[in-house]
Amino acid sequence: MSTSEDENEDIDAPILREADGARSGLNPMFGDWQHRFDFAPVPYGDGGRSKREFEARIRAELTHIKWMYSSEVQLDIVLHLDVQTILETSETADLDNYAKSILDGLKGPQGIMFDDTQVQGLCISWLDTYDTPHFLVRAKGLADDFLLKPVAFYEMPDGLWYPQSRLLWSDGEAEPAGDLNHFVGLAISELNSAATKRVRHELRRRGRSRLDAYRASKYVATSLRGYHRSRIDGGFPLHSRQTWQRARQEWQSESPHESAKVEEIRAGIRQVYDDMALALTPQ
Repeated sequence: MSTSEDENEDIDAPILREADGARSGLNPMFGDWQHRFDFAPVPYGDGGRSKREFEARIRAELTHIKWMYSSEVQLDIVLHLDVQTILETSETADLDNYAKSILDGLKGPQGIMFDDTQVQGLCISWLDTYDTPHFLVRAKGLADDFLLKPVAFYEMPDGLWYPQSRLLWSDGEAEPAGDLNHFVGLAISELNSAATKRVRHELRRRGRSRLDAYRASKYVATSLRGYHRSRIDGGFPLHSRQTWQRARQEWQSESPHESAKVEEIRAGIRQVYDDMALALTPQ
């Protein structure tokens, strides 16, 4: 094989890896995902049993999806309905009614996102169809802002709950995180959360408004996001700060060598966040 062919293979490798992962449900394709749901959309206003059954049908279509968006998402929803029913009967609803019921079906442990607040942009439209009623959902997030299922939430110093998985996406495969990687991940969230809280407190103490302090603190780490407890679906496992820290202490006593590695990594991360906090709140 020629050198140029080898180079082309190297260039194509990440694309092929993403494509293979997307086909097997392990990742969105560089953050992009779409799916056609071959049944009629149900408006939120219908409520009750029909709404619950509709959400269950959406989630049943997502059983092969093994990941969830962990941050902001852009959604584009297209309803394929016949124009006569829309214009000349009372059988359809306003577009915003359909959007809400579809979003409810897309979130939760079996969905592709945790909560509606992740939806930063939403476009919903309808097209006339000669086919049976159906709808298409396209979602777009950042390429690396996803977690593999199952996902659990962990309480952090700022009072918010941060998502984490015990599986890691690695070269197109799902690999167990292991206790070392698990507790390092929690350490990153913990130190990020504490630094964010410290920056906000210091800026508020200096007279900055609540919103200004919040915006400034976002520079601590823009890729990590915590969720208010009320925003987390009851189907996700929840680990209070006391619970997961106790589990970490027990693991550290049983695995002193790996524990030392975590403490060394934590020290380095803490220094990074301390430097960020100092830069955002100069004396």
